[in-house]
Amino acid sequence: MELRQLECFAAVVEEGSISAAARKLHMSQPPLSLRMHQLEAECGVTLFVRGARQITLTEAGNLLFRYAREILELETAAGADLESLRRGRRGNIRLGLISSCGCRELYDGIRRFHTSHPDISFVIREGNTFDLQEDIRENRIELAVIRTPYRDASLEHITLRTDPMAAAGALPGTAGITPDVVCTCDDARTALQWASEGLGTALVPSSILALFPDLSARELDAPELVSSIHLVRKKDAVLSESAELFYRSFRTGQYKS
Repeated sequence: MELRQLECFAAVVEEGSISAAARKLHMSQPPLSLRMHQLEAECGVTLFVRGARQITLTEAGNLLFRYAREILELETAAGADLESLRRGRRGNIRLGLISSCGCRELYDGIRRFHTSHPDISFVIREGNTFDLQEDIRENRIELAVIRTPYRDASLEHITLRTDPMAAAGALPGTAGITPDVVCTCDDARTALQWASEGLGTALVPSSILALFPDLSARELDAPELVSSIHLVRKKDAVLSESAELFYRSFRTGQYKS
């Protein structure tokens, strides 16, 4: 099994058909179809159910696609790190970051780390907490900044900050109201955008309010409703030297202001 075979296989899965994948790969359809038949023969299983318009993955195909995606992303990461070294840098830190992260402690730490290690660069992958947990498990990233609540015993963490929850937007003046939930979402920025458009009151971690400074906001008088931002890594994972330095800097508080 070769990387080019896996690249072709992943393209077929992502594009949904041999013909669309061939256009993406800038090759004709018959050679690509032959490659897929050869891959199935090599694996000894059927990977696709070929329909009139699109392919459907078998159970074996789904399994191989998960591995193929991980292998190809690791190849890309390795290439980026080698290119970084060729240019005289020490490497890249593959860092996952929640889109709604407004954590001053994180960015202050990154700024000081970069000052001390200007030869280390960052490759950022954005997503929600659950996506980034999966990315760490699949080794697509080494570290991630995610927000509680989450449950994953395979991760160790450093708490960067803990936020009380806040209400933002059209604030009701009466205590003890029963909320009418209009929208639930996994990105606090979306909740704040809805609130800024007059579609309700957003309940969000207080640190994210800095992204919408014109919204009226008030912290909730509910000490049990908090959300923490964690820098996480997979337990017992062997990190690159750069990522290990970065994680250790927050563990020891080296770059605290």
